[in-house]
Amino acid sequence: MSEASQNLLLEMRNIDKSFYGLKVLDGVSLDLYAGEVLALLGENGAGKSTLIKILNGDYQRDAGSILINGKLVQISQPRDAEALGIRMIYQEQHYAPELSVTENLLMGHLPSRGLLVDWNAAHQKAREQLKLLKLNIDPTTPMMNLTVVERQIVEVVKTISGNARIIVMDEPTAAFPPHEVALLFESIRALVKQGISIIYISHRLDEIFQIANRATVLRDGKLVGTRRIADIKHSDLVQMMVGHEVTTGTSEASIARKNVDAPPVLQVSGLSKGSLFSDVNLQLAPGEIVGIFGLLGAGHDAIINTIFGETRPDTGTIAVSGKPVSISSPRDARRAGIGLVPADRKVQGLVLDMNVRENITLSNWRELARGGFFQRSTERTHAKRWIDRLGIRMAGGMATNLRFLSGGNQQKVVLARWLEAKVKVLLLNEPTWGVDVGARGDIYTQLEELASQGLAILLVSSDLDEVLSVSHRILTVYKGKLTGEFTRAAASRETLLNAAAGGTS
Repeated sequence: MSEASQNLLLEMRNIDKSFYGLKVLDGVSLDLYAGEVLALLGENGAGKSTLIKILNGDYQRDAGSILINGKLVQISQPRDAEALGIRMIYQEQHYAPELSVTENLLMGHLPSRGLLVDWNAAHQKAREQLKLLKLNIDPTTPMMNLTVVERQIVEVVKTISGNARIIVMDEPTAAFPPHEVALLFESIRALVKQGISIIYISHRLDEIFQIANRATVLRDGKLVGTRRIADIKHSDLVQMMVGHEVTTGTSEASIARKNVDAPPVLQVSGLSKGSLFSDVNLQLAPGEIVGIFGLLGAGHDAIINTIFGETRPDTGTIAVSGKPVSISSPRDARRAGIGLVPADRKVQGLVLDMNVRENITLSNWRELARGGFFQRSTERTHAKRWIDRLGIRMAGGMATNLRFLSGGNQQKVVLARWLEAKVKVLLLNEPTWGVDVGARGDIYTQLEELASQGLAILLVSSDLDEVLSVSHRILTVYKGKLTGEFTRAAASRETLLNAAAGGTS
């Protein structure tokens, strides 16, 4: 649909915003037409989140104007945005963990019978809303018992089931496997046909070419430009975002792993856990990156969580460097030389109210103590080594609070912590979830370098391109069982998806 045939629904004109004297938005403008999907792109820290939080009334602009259907509006709080038909799905999930899916979906709108909640009607309404994405999640389940993926799905359903004119989706598919992305896109297209407009933020540029009409790109708080998707290439968008060409994956020449004949540093035999997974056998050599790929609920994330001691297996053994180890907790895993970079890094991987230096050395404090006294100067030296090596960027140096770092730099801090702890095996669950394209390339490069130095890496990812890019070998999981093993040279999107869906070769 051409812009001429559309009505201009939203205009954000010359928006400025500063925090503590630092300008994070500098004269940024954005147009959104009725019934279109506009991609809002840029690296973490480019100003995307600040711009949409101004649109939602979470922040107040310092200068500029916002118009809806040509009329100037004042959005002072989220309630104002809601009254204008603006709905948000933020990258940081907002939910009540102890309440059920139904209560989270219908919060403030639970049907009643007299003075009591009509729970039968409420659960039925929740099931109908979940069907918008053709998902079969029990609505009586507490949110804290859902996986990261399932919680994000509930957040998406909650937003698109409301009476919205404009929906902002900030990384809605970051933890989605491919078949769930397709279902979300199906729902988005249905909404667009009704005249609803979508502002879509994603670091997965392949999604942008599937779903968006136009793309607006920000860099360093400034507008770089807006382009029609039909008129631009993938590489052009990347260059607009970062200002230079970016390599985002391992080269074909470097996919052959080192230490091919070395004994395994990690060996898992007959590992089973209830209905989550069964009879898992795998091994990992020094310097090898093994990717595990599976669809939603396949059990692949539960496998590495169990190896790390988050849950205890029912049966099976784990050996590190040929020695059997008993892992009943994450502390046992750390002692055995195993580290985990979790999918939900802000909840499980970082202490956001501590600074960069403290987070990096958090798992290595004993080594930094001498004669019963903590050596602060030694801590700074150790932290600086990893900051320099991993290219961690922060405005206020290593004393910067973690919550003020971009997603990519936060992920690098988690990596630095485990490298500082001198782990032998590094487990990664969705390592680039919510990470911008530039930082993603940095992380891939670091993983390749770490593997070349002998670190064994086991990576779980729902991003097929990621698995294909960095893995030396790839395992597929279907309904808790390993269904395939592929060398990088033999793997393709089609073969991996087929094996992960329970197909046969």
